[in-house]
Amino acid sequence: MDITPDKSLISKLGRTGYRTEQAVAELVDNAIDARFEGTKEKITVDLDFRGGRITVADDGRGMGARALGDAFIIARDPGKGGLGRFGMGMKSACSSLGEAFEVSTTEAGSESMFTAKYNEKEWLGDDSLGWKNFEISERTADRDGHGTTVSISALRVPLYPNQAPNFRKRFGIRYGPHLADGLVEISINSRACKPASPELRDGTRHDISIDLPSGKRITGWVGVLEKRSIKGDYGIHLYWRGRLVKAFAKFGIRRHPAVAGVVGKLFLDHVPVNFHKTGFIKETREYAEAEECFHKDPSLIEAIRVCSSGGGDGVRIQDVFEDCPAKPSISMMGIEKAESFLRGAKGFAAKRGDFGMDVRFVEGHGGIYKAESVPEGARITVEKNSAAFKAFRNPLLLLGWIGIEAELLAAGIRDPEAFVAERNRRWSEFVEQSALHGAGRSARPVKIPASTPNYSLSDELTDLHDALIEGFGHRFQFTAACTLSPFMRNVYRRAVYTLHVPKGTGDQILDVVGDGFATLVEPSSAEVYAVLDLRDRVIVVRETAERLTSTWASPEKAWMDLYREAAKGITMYADELDWVFDELVDSGLVNPATVRALAKRRGVSRDIEPYLEVA
Repeated sequence: MDITPDKSLISKLGRTGYRTEQAVAELVDNAIDARFEGTKEKITVDLDFRGGRITVADDGRGMGARALGDAFIIARDPGKGGLGRFGMGMKSACSSLGEAFEVSTTEAGSESMFTAKYNEKEWLGDDSLGWKNFEISERTADRDGHGTTVSISALRVPLYPNQAPNFRKRFGIRYGPHLADGLVEISINSRACKPASPELRDGTRHDISIDLPSGKRITGWVGVLEKRSIKGDYGIHLYWRGRLVKAFAKFGIRRHPAVAGVVGKLFLDHVPVNFHKTGFIKETREYAEAEECFHKDPSLIEAIRVCSSGGGDGVRIQDVFEDCPAKPSISMMGIEKAESFLRGAKGFAAKRGDFGMDVRFVEGHGGIYKAESVPEGARITVEKNSAAFKAFRNPLLLLGWIGIEAELLAAGIRDPEAFVAERNRRWSEFVEQSALHGAGRSARPVKIPASTPNYSLSDELTDLHDALIEGFGHRFQFTAACTLSPFMRNVYRRAVYTLHVPKGTGDQILDVVGDGFATLVEPSSAEVYAVLDLRDRVIVVRETAERLTSTWASPEKAWMDLYREAAKGITMYADELDWVFDELVDSGLVNPATVRALAKRRGVSRDIEPYLEVA
């Protein structure tokens, strides 16, 4: 029997979950594999968002006609032990980016340039084209030139101006070892990528070299950031053969704000990766062994201890006095670290401009603080056990306000003792009123659900979850695609995540989310799709009046909210509802009777009954 693959195979390979950055990285991998030994290779990436074209070019070895033909053979292993080992990357990556692509290449010393073109519409629409008569053209080339250029057009993915700097930052992480060692030079839209170098707290960086029971070895380093990340940029960069596979992976550590300063780099060259090289295969013995041994490594344990304990004076308390209260971002400095600092600190010196402060912490002196003027500024004594600290989400804020009051005192207050006494009285009143009205940290969500296998937040949302707990100040709940991603087919290409917040608080989300997502508050379906033309990750904020008791929804509520988003016009999920529901039921995560009761309370029983009948 003839089992020649169907001609649609190339286009189908492109629909296997690549993100734009990952697909371009596949082409960069191929370029690195073509590097001349002992020379620095130049790789240029051009994201032409006006012309709708992506180009990746290198000055590597290049290919002859036979090698170029082999490059188009699906699953042909190059056999060189490089990054592009599966023979799938170029075809699947190019097809995921656009409907048409061409590869032009010249070997060093050759006077011929060979070009192969693929156009999906022509390839599928012309019966005369097939696997056995794929055309490669030849023309004269500069004998001194060499290298390969891949150009993709008729793009399937959106391009936008801000993409280039984002790529440069991520490629600086992804190809950091190659860039730092001078093996390659990678530029995105004519600007060079620089190897990422995090700012670490002094004395916290330690090299890792672990001999595994299997006889393999993993190497790298681990350390603690000088300033913890509130946007999730913490964790371990996992590399395979010098190429980043997973950035900021929570590998050997749990996702928690208390360890949001632990960073590191590990080389797992022996651990299997998927053929996209977008992730390690976690189900393998190699992965489990490496993670378990790293989790027990003394250097990682010490980094977690330093980070979770706040690291003493590493909080940089001076920043509070420089910034507070003008910059509300001060509340993002980390509640856990601030509380730990207060428990252990005895004192510190700080400045606001030229005004110096000598701060000392005591227990049991009464009031909130005492202050006296000294030639260089003020001497401040703070009662560390004062209930006033509990009225602030971040207790460092109170220290900032005390510092400002000390400046007023030193500015020439006639009766300093009366001034301080009055301020202590007013702070005490403020604390009482805060307690009556539920101010401070009591407004935080009351429950963070435990992770359930196959049901938790999408990986890219876990760090945002932690940032919202620290910086939002209101109850919130991730729902719909946020937690149901593992059960969905299309979400990995373009995701619309739903976040529920109390009425009137949606706009405050914008300051916390940052640039990683496009954020829309109560948008229309047309607005969502307009943004999806530019960004592939959108957070839709719904100002729901529901009582939010946990930070992400139960499986039943998440599915109901997914249904509601589809009903609002997010039609990219409408065809997934029955699929997702069946998967949830088969996984034992959803009881149809519970969903039926929830639908009855919402008045949509008749609408969802077809899904329940199928299940």
